Amino acid sequence: MKYVSKKEQINYLAGLSGQNLVYSLIGGSFFTYFMTDIALFPAVTVSVILIIMKIWDGINDPIVGSFVDKHSFKNGEKLRPFLRYTPLPVGVFTVLIFLVFSTEENLLWLRVSYFIIMYIAWDIAYTLQDVAIWGITASVSPVSDERDNFIKWARTVGSLVYGVFNMAIPMFIEMIALQTKNRMSLITLVFAVIFGLGGGMLSYRSYKAQERIKINPETQQTSLFESFSLLFKNKMMLLVTLANIFGSLGFGTQLVTYFFKYKLPVDFPGADGFIGALGLTTIYFAITSVPQFIGMIFADKMKKFFKGYVNTLIFMQAVNAVTRAIAFFIGFEGINFWIGMALIAVGSIPMGALSIAQTSVFCDSVDYMEWKTGKRTEGVTFSMQTFFTKVSSGITGGLATLSLHLLDYKAVDDTAASFIGTQSEAFDLWIWPLVMLTPVIASILYIVPLFFIKYPQEKREQVEKELIERRKLEKIQ
Repeated sequence: MKYVSKKEQINYLAGLSGQNLVYSLIGGSFFTYFMTDIALFPAVTVSVILIIMKIWDGINDPIVGSFVDKHSFKNGEKLRPFLRYTPLPVGVFTVLIFLVFSTEENLLWLRVSYFIIMYIAWDIAYTLQDVAIWGITASVSPVSDERDNFIKWARTVGSLVYGVFNMAIPMFIEMIALQTKNRMSLITLVFAVIFGLGGGMLSYRSYKAQERIKINPETQQTSLFESFSLLFKNKMMLLVTLANIFGSLGFGTQLVTYFFKYKLPVDFPGADGFIGALGLTTIYFAITSVPQFIGMIFADKMKKFFKGYVNTLIFMQAVNAVTRAIAFFIGFEGINFWIGMALIAVGSIPMGALSIAQTSVFCDSVDYMEWKTGKRTEGVTFSMQTFFTKVSSGITGGLATLSLHLLDYKAVDDTAASFIGTQSEAFDLWIWPLVMLTPVIASILYIVPLFFIKYPQEKREQVEKELIERRKLEKIQ
């Protein structure tokens, strides 16, 4: 039996696209650039702000998730109403975050205080929406295969929208500011209105998704403490979260630009002296990201072949580790660089199914918790998905900048005739191994927790069948 209509799925995907338009302003590297070069916060101040934001995220996300699980609306739903009430505040606070009302140094304390308050308000509203918009994927259908297909398209469309606009928005803001001779702060605010407020309003469409698996009032969590405590009983979710934290140790991907700038000669094969470090970085991420959409499309095929998404996750990380290790030994001299990049591109194909597989496993863990305890935990489960995304980015960025410090990195002015040989001996020795091998180590460590997930396809089918029967009996009673 099919539960989700095409119209319902299209509406949900449109709403999810709107949410990713919002996040494309805040989730990428442009947000840091906005703070340093547009809002003109001192670098040390930005560091403190980022630390405060990560601490807040660590506290906020599980609390919001626990609140969602213990709260239900009059119609018996606990997720879908948030998709109706959160779009407007998410959009409004997005615009307010990008409002630069002054750049005066004597008002720095006021500007920083305003920014932090606006971010905290935005983060509460966004986390509520994010928990609901992904949590509902576990409740949109009681049939796991239909749910997996729903997740596949949600992750594919969401990643595509975020990826395109995350790269395009900063470029167009700069181009328009240069052509119109207007301040970057003004153009950024205009884009915040268009993509922040506009994306927030578009995200309202996700409210059309139906919450078909509703909570039983008699078994619903009665307190925040009970909701939060269930977090530590969800072994499957905790193991995937741990795997993702291990995966964030692959910080070498954030050092790619530095490698291109200081190690590759400007006349290496294919560049002809016209492609700089930023251009090469764009090419690198295009090579490693575009093939991933193939993996997204064939995620269900991989799941079937490997008998579940846990095995699929193990396979894709193993392929990523092997291809990057081979590329490291091939080296970057001459044509070897392009051979290595082609190899990495092939290894990136199955990685496209990563977010789809993880979301599916999270949904399985929600079903398993209901089967085991009688309580559904979409809220706290998907708050952890939001949590590890934020924490992982913080760990990756922190380790990358720390490694540069340990390598005695010194920035060289862009007007220099050549950047080759301008860095320390330690930098020249270690930058290539860090870029190529830290993702290898991260992929290997990612696999380890997955071996402790014991949820074969047979068990999944048993849980699904028994839950459907149990819900039928509850409706009869």
